[in-house]
Amino acid sequence: MNLQKIIHSWENEHIEFKEKFSDKVIETLVSFANFRGWKIFVWVKDNWDIIWIQIWKETIQNYINKIKLVTEYKIITDYEVVEFKWKTILIFKITEHPNKPISIKWKYYKRRLNSNHLMSTDEITDEYLKTKNLSYDMHFVDWKTIADLDFDKILETIDKINENRLIKIEKDVLSFLHKFELNYWEKITHAAHLLFPKKAPQESEILIWLFWDDITIKKSETIKASLIDEVEMVMDFVLAYITKEYIITWKPARYEKWQYPIEAIREFVINAIIHRKYIWWTHSQFRVYRHKLQFWNYWKLDPELTIEKLYSWTEKSYTKNKKISEIFKELWLIEKYWSWINRSVKKVENYWLPKPKIEEVSWWLQVEIYDESFLNKKEEKNEGVNEGVNEGVNEGVNELLDFIKNNPWKRTFYISKKINKPQKTIERWIKKLKDEWKIEFRWASKTWGYFIK
Repeated sequence: MNLQKIIHSWENEHIEFKEKFSDKVIETLVSFANFRGWKIFVWVKDNWDIIWIQIWKETIQNYINKIKLVTEYKIITDYEVVEFKWKTILIFKITEHPNKPISIKWKYYKRRLNSNHLMSTDEITDEYLKTKNLSYDMHFVDWKTIADLDFDKILETIDKINENRLIKIEKDVLSFLHKFELNYWEKITHAAHLLFPKKAPQESEILIWLFWDDITIKKSETIKASLIDEVEMVMDFVLAYITKEYIITWKPARYEKWQYPIEAIREFVINAIIHRKYIWWTHSQFRVYRHKLQFWNYWKLDPELTIEKLYSWTEKSYTKNKKISEIFKELWLIEKYWSWINRSVKKVENYWLPKPKIEEVSWWLQVEIYDESFLNKKEEKNEGVNEGVNEGVNEGVNELLDFIKNNPWKRTFYISKKINKPQKTIERWIKKLKDEWKIEFRWASKTWGYFIK
């Protein structure tokens, strides 16, 4: 360990400096234990000055005892006492704890960059489920039993799965549920309830909107069905309102090109449904605009997973619904749980569209896919309209200028009658000519009118 280099570095997600031992040291140990661990240097100031202190034999043991007393699960940390520039430094070293989350006085912290972040209830729950290799959809639904499942839908799913398997699954409902751990006797899991409901579950609700522009809603639908059926229902809505071109080539058959790559859109829809946080009963939103698609999903990235890492696929997040993902994978609706993001983004880019925009908005994950060609066509159309209008105006102004040149001392009412244009139009053209200093208004003893300058 290069102590010189560490002491003169800045605090980060793995290193912390403390002037003295206190609850703040234990708080940092807890945040390291809930993240990826490492070291705290005690008796070192933030400006790298080292405080002189004398350590007694019982001092460190008292520190260790206090750490164990106020933490749950009990933290047992390694320590080291080193001499640096004739002064003593106490180094606590801790690794990531296997039974997360750890708390200090029933408060949970997690390391983010160079500070300790107080975890929310949602983050605590996620951390616990990840540690136990569980997910929300693996828990049992208290108010539902196996009688609330649609057996025909389960048998249909078995048939679809067997189409792609060498070793076939027995076509029996109870065997299927048991194989994928979707039930325990009469109890059923949230995954079973969402995948094979006899009655559409409220928590699976999806809102779909068709927008005429950024604020005007032309049509809206509310979907409540099994998750597998919802994929097809959302795709049917999207395909009904995006454009499709028919391209004629040298081949006998015409070529059809959708506004967006359908495979990529389908993957975005499927994964929005799979990775949604159903524990909160908050609906997903799919918005169809003339120039873009927008997907909103109540799902927050893990703190250590940034949007950049999501694009590059350098770090993976864990699936929020393991059993739902497993069934979708068996149906060949998805492949690897997280390769889809990188693959879908590339499909959109290979379609000559801009890179999809993925961002976090509060607790929502938003995906936007743009069709720049639509906007370009709209601009070209507007340019054409403007050019046509401007050309028409310029012709009329020139006609007015010629009339005034040949017929001086005339007013707007007379000019309007002679060249057969509304008086308001004549007044606008005259203003334009006056602004350009091409005509002027003159008075005489008994008459007045416009003249060429």
